[in-house]
Amino acid sequence: MGFCIFNNVAVAARYAIDHYGFERVMIIDYDVHHGNGTQDMFYSDPRVLYFSTHQAPFYPGTGASDETGTGEGVGTTVNVPLPASVGFEAYEAVFRQVMAPIADRFDPQLILVSAGYDAHWMDAIPETSTHTKMYLSTEDFYHLNEIIINEAKRLCNGRLIMVQEGGYNILSMAACVATSVNQLLGDDAAVDSYGPPPVRVTRINTDVLIGELRRIHRLTGYRMRNAPKPNIERLRREVKGPATDEQTPENEKDEQS
Repeated sequence: MGFCIFNNVAVAARYAIDHYGFERVMIIDYDVHHGNGTQDMFYSDPRVLYFSTHQAPFYPGTGASDETGTGEGVGTTVNVPLPASVGFEAYEAVFRQVMAPIADRFDPQLILVSAGYDAHWMDAIPETSTHTKMYLSTEDFYHLNEIIINEAKRLCNGRLIMVQEGGYNILSMAACVATSVNQLLGDDAAVDSYGPPPVRVTRINTDVLIGELRRIHRLTGYRMRNAPKPNIERLRREVKGPATDEQTPENEKDEQS
């Protein structure tokens, strides 16, 4: 449904199961619209885990957090309805605190990505004034891809397929596609000529949503196997800039020495 005629990722997942013998396929969908068609196709299928982040409320109006599957597929649909304007910080928290442990528990043999770039700050649906208002930049998509690629390497020997989906601004979509292709080829630099959003993104607290999702999907207390450690220095630089002796708390100085 939605704007698609053929659901490429759903076809790929079914083909991988039917023709290559995969028993567990994970679909990660960061298109700004909920993938109602993908969800419906695998809603009762325990072999396919569907994980979606999407703006809500927004078209098509599906994808509530309590839509988790039916029958044998209960728990293999994971919906993350994000309010408009959350920005990258919320996306990263969701990917690290919800997506990663769910992927770890499901233990996929193949990861497919519905790579919709319509959450980019430059994006708007043609012939309308409808902006998606999630305010991600090309570099933000780079970092989300980085998390996914690391999970694919950790869980399924790097088996990862990204499929171009949403995106209505040709310039920002081209930059995001180029960045994603470069990442798959091993390049560690984002192709970003447009930078961060021109408006200040006010942090929206998504801790309650993340807590609800972790409760619904029974992640409380779950310990990931060989979980990758976050790059604390990179996170500190992005948030505060390089730490100086005056900025570094005493306990952190002790840990660094």
